[in-house]
Amino acid sequence: MSTEEKITLPRVAKGPRPMMFEDEANDVLLSMNVSLLSELIVTRQRLDAVERLLDQKGILSQSDVNNFSPNEDAANQRDALREEISDRVFYLLLQQTERAERAVSDDAPGEDI
Repeated sequence: MSTEEKITLPRVAKGPRPMMFEDEANDVLLSMNVSLLSELIVTRQRLDAVERLLDQKGILSQSDVNNFSPNEDAANQRDALREEISDRVFYLLLQQTERAERAVSDDAPGEDI
């Protein structure tokens, strides 16, 4: 295999998902909250590092950050990032919706009737 070939792994684990609560909706909400918490912690740590570095170097003041307005390209990149994070946070709900849609289409009468 060459170094340029990309290995693609399945995104969906096989088998049932472990349940912590009797109601699956609570498990989904817990998973979403943990995902959000992970995203927030990483973001806050990175933001703290950037702000400290900028302050140490005297490059940027807090008011510069507060008054920043993104240009069109930056706004588009932010939108894409927001979409990516939303997909991760709502992954289980999206997966459940896809399964339900497949189940409905599998149960739909075919042309052989």
